[in-house]
Amino acid sequence: MDRVASERDYGLLICLLDALRPFLNPDQSSEARLFWEALIADSRAISQRRIHKGELRSVWGVTPIVNLTAGVAADRALGLNSCSIVFTTYHTSSRFDFVFAELQNRLVAERGEDWILFRWLVLIWALVNFDVFHLYNDRGIIEPAGGYGSPRFGIAMREMEIYRSAGKRLYTYAYGADHRTRNNTLALGRWSFCSDCPDVGAFCVCDDAGAANMLKVIREHSTAVIAHGLAMKLIPGAINIPYLTVDMNRLPTRKPSDRGADTLIVGHFPNHGYFKGTKYLEQAIDALKAEGFSINLLYLSGKPHEEILRAMCEVDVLVDQLVSGAFGLTAVEAMAMGCPVICYLHDDVAIANRRACPIIEANPETIKDVLKGVVTDRAQLSAAASAGPGYVKQNYSIDALSRHLADLYVGSADLPNRMEARIAARTQLRDPAQPAPGNR
Repeated sequence: MDRVASERDYGLLICLLDALRPFLNPDQSSEARLFWEALIADSRAISQRRIHKGELRSVWGVTPIVNLTAGVAADRALGLNSCSIVFTTYHTSSRFDFVFAELQNRLVAERGEDWILFRWLVLIWALVNFDVFHLYNDRGIIEPAGGYGSPRFGIAMREMEIYRSAGKRLYTYAYGADHRTRNNTLALGRWSFCSDCPDVGAFCVCDDAGAANMLKVIREHSTAVIAHGLAMKLIPGAINIPYLTVDMNRLPTRKPSDRGADTLIVGHFPNHGYFKGTKYLEQAIDALKAEGFSINLLYLSGKPHEEILRAMCEVDVLVDQLVSGAFGLTAVEAMAMGCPVICYLHDDVAIANRRACPIIEANPETIKDVLKGVVTDRAQLSAAASAGPGYVKQNYSIDALSRHLADLYVGSADLPNRMEARIAARTQLRDPAQPAPGNR
C-alpha cells in the first residue's frame, strides 16, 4: 500500500519540500553542499552505532518486480530489518512495503518537477534508516538515472557517491534490459533475446560501448555486483547468486493432472512475446493440431501475478521461453509448484546446479518435436513435475537466497566478527561446497 497517501500527510510533505528546497540537491549551492556533508556524516554515524549494537537494516528497490519481496524475506530470515520501496508499479504486481506511486503521480500533476526533489527527500530518509542498499542496475532512488553510458539506465552517479561517503553497503543486481547489449547478446548464438527484437534500442541498453562504461562505473561504486544466468556473461566482475527467488510457502497448491490421455494444456505467460519465442510455440501447436494431436495453448499476458499462479495450477506444462537462453521467475515458480517447464537453456548459462535442473529443453527448431513427445508420453512431464519443488527449494528458495546473502555479507560488508557469526549461524542449511563471495 502507499504509506504516504492521506491529505494530511501530503500537506506535511509539501511543507517539508518547500522548507528544504534550497538544500535538497547537493549540487545547487554551497549551502546545500554543507547540508549534505553534515547529513552524510550523521548517516554514517547512525549506521556505525546500529552495527555496533548488532543491528543491520536493508532496503530493496526500486525496480517494481516480484523479486524484491523475496530479497526482503531472505534478509529478514538473517535477522535484518528489511523492506522494499518502489516509485511505480507494474500491473502484474504491487505487493511492496513502501509504494510511492500515488504520491509521486500527484506531485507530477500538481507541482511539476517537484517530484524530482521528492526523490532527494526519500534518499535522506533512506540514508538515515538503512545500512544496506540492494538496487538493480537500471536506476536508484533519485532521478535522472544514468548519464554515464546510457541516458535511460544506471543508478545516478551522485547517489552512489553518497552511499559510499555515508558508509553504506551497496549491492547491485542485473534486471534484464539494464545490461543486455546488442552485439554481446547476438554473440551468444543462434537464439537470444535479440533474435526477434522488433525495435533495436527501444527496450534494452543495447549500446555495447555505453553499457560497458555504465556497468564499469556501477561496479566501481558498489560493494559487490551480483548477476545470475546469462547476465554472468554480460556483466564483468559479477558474483553469481541465484536471486530469482520464490517464497514456496506463498504459492498455491497444484494438484496432479487427472486428464490422462486427454488434451495437453500448454501454458505460456509472457509479458513480451517477441522476447520469449511466442510465435514459434504457436506455430508448433498449430502444426501439431493439424496433424491430429490433442493440444491447446493457454496464453496469458500482462495479467496480475496471482492470476498467473492460478493458471499454473491448470496447465499440464509451462513453456517459459524458447529464445533467450535462460529461465525467468515464472519458470522458477512453476517448478516450485510441481508444474513441468519447457525452456531453452544456453549451453553455458550460469544457472544453479545445471545437472539437476528438471527443465525440459527446447528451442524454436525443436519445440514441435518436444511437444509431440510429451503429448504421446507424459512420463517426462511427471518426472519434471516431481523434481521441480526439490530443485527450487535447494537453489531458488528464500532459505537458499539467505545462505547466499549471508556469504555475501560475510565476504564483503566489513561487519564486526560477532555480527558475521550471528548471520552465518542463521544459515544452517548452507551448502559447504559453495564458496563465500569475496570482496570485488
